[in-house]
Amino acid sequence: MPDRKLILLLVVATIACFITGVITTPEKKYDLLINSLSVGFVISAIFYFIVVYLPEYQKKGRVFRSMERQYKVFKQSCILTFLILSNSQEYEHREMLLDQEEFKRYFKNNNINNENRWDAVANGIQRNEYYLNEILYELRLLNDEIKFVRNTIDIHDEDVFQFLNKLSQIIHRMESTKPDYDEIKSFCRFLWELFTGWSFVDGYRKTDLINDMIQRLK
Repeated sequence: MPDRKLILLLVVATIACFITGVITTPEKKYDLLINSLSVGFVISAIFYFIVVYLPEYQKKGRVFRSMERQYKVFKQSCILTFLILSNSQEYEHREMLLDQEEFKRYFKNNNINNENRWDAVANGIQRNEYYLNEILYELRLLNDEIKFVRNTIDIHDEDVFQFLNKLSQIIHRMESTKPDYDEIKSFCRFLWELFTGWSFVDGYRKTDLINDMIQRLK
């Protein structure tokens, strides 16, 4: 964002140039001045659209699509890991688990070994550090994408900016998770919130809050 002193200088210079133009108009033919200002404004507007607005709009679209794609890949990769850990590879319609309601319904129920699927996920993460590292890797990629978005485009929506900032901080804290009971319990609670929309304040949300915020980047 331009420095305030620079903006003030530009405003003062613009006013000074306008006054000078009025004073020096030949034979006080102000219609010529108005015509020149109008043509100049149109040319400036076209120049701004081509050189500033259009490239920025296209860049914002690319960043938005990248964020949207990365979030979906993150969820798909984690879901595959969850299915392995819960001994539920027989589930064929994995895309359906991107839906919060279906994810909650499926992982709240028992697997073929009569074990609660989400408990099996938590136990598997704690027993096998490989799967913990796989999920942490996906979280890092998502966090890198969030940081890239925040540093690349100007997010005018304050709620979106603060949400992404807070999410990035939470993910960063989760990156230090170790395979002990208390840390895995907290880690899995965070994952459950991400994939089901659970909140201690609002209960289960009907929509994916992260995806909602991403859509507001448009």
